[in-house]
Amino acid sequence: MILKGNQRGGAKQLALHLLNDRDNDHIELHSIDGFVADDLTGALREMYAISRATNCRQFMFSLSLSPPKDAIVVVQDFEYAIDQAMEKLGLAGQPRVILFHEKNARRHCHAVISRIDVEEMKGINLPFYKTRLTELSRELYLSHGWDLPKGLSDKSLANPMNFGLTEWQEAQRAKRDAREIKTALKQCWAQSDGSQAFEAALKQKGFWLGRGDQRGFVALDWKGNIYSLSRWLDVKRKKLKTRLGDPERHRSIEEAKSDIAARLAESHNTLLAEIDAEFTRRMEPLEAQRRRLQDRHRQEREELRAAQQERRERKARKRSERLRKGLLGLWDWMTGRQRKTLAFNRAELEAVHERDQQERLRLITEQRRAYALLLEKREKAGKWQERQLAELQVLAAELNQLPTHSGHLRATECSRNGSEAILEHQ
Repeated sequence: MILKGNQRGGAKQLALHLLNDRDNDHIELHSIDGFVADDLTGALREMYAISRATNCRQFMFSLSLSPPKDAIVVVQDFEYAIDQAMEKLGLAGQPRVILFHEKNARRHCHAVISRIDVEEMKGINLPFYKTRLTELSRELYLSHGWDLPKGLSDKSLANPMNFGLTEWQEAQRAKRDAREIKTALKQCWAQSDGSQAFEAALKQKGFWLGRGDQRGFVALDWKGNIYSLSRWLDVKRKKLKTRLGDPERHRSIEEAKSDIAARLAESHNTLLAEIDAEFTRRMEPLEAQRRRLQDRHRQEREELRAAQQERRERKARKRSERLRKGLLGLWDWMTGRQRKTLAFNRAELEAVHERDQQERLRLITEQRRAYALLLEKREKAGKWQERQLAELQVLAAELNQLPTHSGHLRATECSRNGSEAILEHQ
């Protein structure tokens, strides 16, 4: 069943929503645990009153449980799901209220759980609660044998010919569940009345039909795994042969693998193109940022050069003014004052030169630091592309689905060279 939950406050508003008999055909208060009150409104008010002694503003966790449309779910199944959800979220043992709604002949359940730990007098933290509820939803669908909704299905159980880059990455990360594989194969069997229909249904799920080594029927997935249909479908070989015909008329495992390889080669080429396109998309703003940074740095260096030049000229005029002319200059030369002035001017000139050098060094250091941050982002984009290409190569090698043909290698090499060329353009 689908589980949705959220942290919230507003006890009065939630009570009015849950007791709304205009939008629901039937409302049944099932149980109240851990409260003095014996009604929904009173229980939620107790949650609010206890939360006032804490800093927690979202003191309730509201959970809804919706089974498939035509499923018959007993009360104990709802209670089990609520118990499991509370356990996974760290709310086990907390006060709760459970009630049922019915609308248009569909029945679903609501649970409101207190988040306040009365021993610690603080709200219980619920990290990743959406992810944990999604995992539990999937587990409940599989354990009841219900057809998984699209959002909960295993991404690896899909036709690889339709994979884009995102779908391929999801399929790579997906952990294949034997129960879901069995459900998928049984669905294909149930909806087909002959060999062609069954084979078409299998391909929609990412499987190929083949002949096993012992004259039985097998299914192969796009990763090369082999499944004996008699065992996975719980169907005897005789019944399989009646519907699918003579096994000798079907491809062998090696022929099926060859067919998978040929079809996936085109998909891999598409993925390579998507990786290149995504890499270009990631690099474009970084390249624009590099150009802006380069222009700004050049301007900063020019402004510093001009400012230092103007300051040097001003200081030079002052040094020149210290050397008196005419009779006063002759007097300074005779008394030794001119020698001291010249020495002072030389020292000042060296100090000015040293200061200019230090200012240029500080500016260059700051600019290099700013550029290093940009370079790190550019290198991450390059490494992302390399990882994607490496995963494609590893997958192809592991499955023997893609021979090392030159076209594939040229595309990979070209992609890699393109990333290196962009990264080296500094």
